[in-house]
Amino acid sequence: MNSGQIGVALLGATALFALWAAIFATRADRATRRATRLAGERWEASTKPVPHITFTEFASPGQSIQVQVENLGGILAGCGMILQKGDELYAGEVTLPEKAPARPISLPFIVKAWQRTAQPKPLLLVARDVAGRCWDCLDGGKQVKDPKKWLAGQLRGLRMQGMVDFPSVTGTARR
Repeated sequence: MNSGQIGVALLGATALFALWAAIFATRADRATRRATRLAGERWEASTKPVPHITFTEFASPGQSIQVQVENLGGILAGCGMILQKGDELYAGEVTLPEKAPARPISLPFIVKAWQRTAQPKPLLLVARDVAGRCWDCLDGGKQVKDPKKWLAGQLRGLRMQGMVDFPSVTGTARR
């Protein structure tokens, strides 16, 4: 065997090993991308929106109330809230990006409550994420399977049917 034949044999072996490496590198890259995509979907599915409400300014009776709303979890595509301060009920909706800093929101006065409370408190806090899932934030973040039916039951329990509507949560069109 002369040096030319040895060079051709080495060139062939090198080309064969390069092709083998390229095939397995491509397969590994595809597997890594698929695993990353699946992990990203799992992460997105596990991050639920967590609205945090802080009562800031108290207005005179019958006026709007000012609260700070901060999103500590995933993207908040819609959030419906009913708050009670004293003997007044306030309600409204908000949409916030993921982990948004506190933002002042003005909630309009809806109706007088049937019972007075010493401290302001939320009576209803429901959030919808970008995937369309709804969460009851007052009950430990439990997922709501049928938001329209659940919200109708909650409003019936609070005796607020027809007074408030949360289309960003239920997906219904505004009237």
